[in-house]
Amino acid sequence: MSKFSNAWKQLWKDRFLVLLCLILAFLGWQGIRKTIGFEISVSNISVEVEPPAGWAVWEKSMQRVNIVFRGSREDIRYLNSDQLHVTVPLQDPVRGEEMTIKLSETFLQNPTGAKVVSFSPDEIVIRLDQEGEKLLPVKALVKGNLPEGLEVERIICSPAAVRVFGAQQTLDAMENIQTEEVDLKNRQSSFKESVPIAQANGRMSVKPDWVSVEVVLEERNREAVYEKIPVRIMCASGDSRKFKVFPEIVNVKVQGQKDQIESIRSTDIFAYVSCDELTENASYELPVLINLPVNVQSSKAEPATVQVDISGAK
Repeated sequence: MSKFSNAWKQLWKDRFLVLLCLILAFLGWQGIRKTIGFEISVSNISVEVEPPAGWAVWEKSMQRVNIVFRGSREDIRYLNSDQLHVTVPLQDPVRGEEMTIKLSETFLQNPTGAKVVSFSPDEIVIRLDQEGEKLLPVKALVKGNLPEGLEVERIICSPAAVRVFGAQQTLDAMENIQTEEVDLKNRQSSFKESVPIAQANGRMSVKPDWVSVEVVLEERNREAVYEKIPVRIMCASGDSRKFKVFPEIVNVKVQGQKDQIESIRSTDIFAYVSCDELTENASYELPVLINLPVNVQSSKAEPATVQVDISGAK
């Protein structure tokens, strides 16, 4: 009992030292916990380059990087690529000179307490050029398929040109600048919408960076074939000659807009050969002519010619 009492007295005497040791042990454990805690890999973290005034990024070897983090469960729980950004500052560049820069945690904007274990890839290659500007026409990109029977007649961008800022070498090689893709799927009629300019991997800026894109649609020409249309003889009134036609029927292919095509019936199609100026008894190879009640784009007989035998001429 005396040993325990003596130990307790000594402990109480050194209580402040003991408390200090406990605090240091706790802090040490927290440090170790953070150092040997959980690991997680976060992909597709954006990498930006911050050039000096008057300079622009000409080329860079990566747009995004993967980073492995280590930390406590609380530190890594909310890590995601949206809240993490790598910004590489540059100073005293030389035009067109290739610079290889090792990525480090100092470039990372990280709102959490997680520590960086590694970058992949772990370095970026950059070339800068003097910043320039250029007025470039806008070209709208489209994707998707229109419903059957429709096609794009024209695409109009407003404004038709935008001012682009970036590396002079890049601008010199550009003839236009494109928009993000406009989806044509399930469009039933002409439409207009605002669309952002597709900025080349963040290497340039655009003013304005949104344009109005008007897509004008029209009905695609359709084809229809009408079969067994009789071939008639066109001649002067009172002509008593005899005419034999071979073949006596043809197929007629017509092309036009949907509503025009759908309004045509076989009985509306008049196929004929003109024999007004043929005065001799003979066998003739004559073109088949077509009359239609509506204005279609084209019409064609199949076969395009028929044989006409004329007899009884005086």
